[in-house]
Amino acid sequence: MNYLKLFPVLFVWLTGINSFCQTPLFDKQMQVSFDEKQGQFAALDTKLINENGDTVLLKDVLDKPAILNLVYYECAGTCSPLMFGVSKFIDQLDLKPGKDYEVLTISFDPSERIDLGIKKKAAYISTMQNKEAAKDWHFFVADSTNIAKLTKSVGFNYEKINNQYVHPTGLIALGSDGKIIRYLRGIEFLPFDIKITLVEAAKGKIGPSINRLLAVCYSYDTKGNQFVFNVTRVSAIIIFFFVFLLFLYLSLSRINLKTRLNK
Repeated sequence: MNYLKLFPVLFVWLTGINSFCQTPLFDKQMQVSFDEKQGQFAALDTKLINENGDTVLLKDVLDKPAILNLVYYECAGTCSPLMFGVSKFIDQLDLKPGKDYEVLTISFDPSERIDLGIKKKAAYISTMQNKEAAKDWHFFVADSTNIAKLTKSVGFNYEKINNQYVHPTGLIALGSDGKIIRYLRGIEFLPFDIKITLVEAAKGKIGPSINRLLAVCYSYDTKGNQFVFNVTRVSAIIIFFFVFLLFLYLSLSRINLKTRLNK
C-alpha cells in the first residue's frame, strides 16, 4: 500500500476539523460543560413549579437522596435520549423512586410551562414497564432567576444559540440535604451506576464522576448495604491480561524466528 496517497486525505480531514474548530458553535460547545462541585450544595431555596402548578422550594422535595436531571423539554438533541435513559434505570433498579430516592427533572428553559413537562412525562412513562413507580418521577419548571440560581449552584453551564441550547448531558446526584455527591455523564446508565451513587448519597459521601469501571471492580453486598472491592473478579481480569500479553509475546517471537530462518 502506498502510504503517500493517504496524505492528501489526511490533509483535507485535518483542514475540515480546523475549520469547524474556528466556528462560534464549536467555541460555545467547548465552553459549556459541568463545573463539578462535589461537596458543595445545590441552591435549596430555588423556587420550582410542580406538576400541580404549585410553587415549591427545592428543599421541600429533597427528603431523600435524589437524581437531578436538568434538560429542556423541547430539546431536539440529547435531552430525550437522556430521559429515556432515566426511564430505563427506574425500570431496572430494585430501589423505588419516592421511597428510596427521588428523581427530579427540571427544565432550564424559562419559556417552558409545566403543561409541556406533564406531556413529556406521560410520553416517557408510556414506554416503561414499571409505570406505577414512574409516577414518583417529578417534573418541574422555573423562572429565569431561579434557573440561574440552581444551575450555577450545581455547575451546569449552557448557552442559547439560534433558539436552541448547547448544554452538558448527564445527571447530578444529590444527598437529602442538597449536597452534590457525584456527576454521572452520558445518556444511558447501568443500574449499578445509579445504585452505587444512591448508596453513597445516602451516606453523604462525595465521589468523582461515575466511571463504568466501577461496575467491574466492585460488587454490592446486600447484607452490609455497601459496595465492596471484588478481589476475585479483578484478579481474574489481571490474570487474563497477562496471559494475553504472554500469548502476544510468544506469537511475535515465533514470527521473528521464522523471518530469521527464511533469511
